[in-house]
Amino acid sequence: MAVSVGLSRVQVFQPFVGHVKNNVALLAASQVPNVFSCCHRKTQTPLPLRYKFLDRYQYGIYAKQPALVKDAALESARLAITRTTKTKEMYMIKADVPVTRKPLGSRMGKGKGKVDHYVANVMAGKVLFEFNCDSETQAKEALKQATYKLPLRTHLG
Repeated sequence: MAVSVGLSRVQVFQPFVGHVKNNVALLAASQVPNVFSCCHRKTQTPLPLRYKFLDRYQYGIYAKQPALVKDAALESARLAITRTTKTKEMYMIKADVPVTRKPLGSRMGKGKGKVDHYVANVMAGKVLFEFNCDSETQAKEALKQATYKLPLRTHLG
């Protein structure tokens, strides 16, 4: 046998209803944040660090944080590694994302600008360089010299 309860007296619980109507800060905090803020580039959020080892060569330089690395920075790091280790057997990532820029002093409008430079979208844990080396001390020195040229923290694997 069911017990009947007066339905007119039952109230649905709604948290913060009285406070949210009067307080704009609580209203903004209660909304769901925008997860996909920029749709034109890949995500730059710090994901869990998983090193993707390629194992083509003895030593590898891996990224510890996400960044957009210019092709000039990659080339100068490659030169630093080549000079330190005295080897040309190397794997290097490619900067394949074009970045456009309008000329200095041009007015707004009139289309998109010309390609200024290329960047590589580097996620945390991605391999940047892999190379062969005679000794581990030379490899650590090459890592140090390459890290000075790159705009992100690196790890020698």
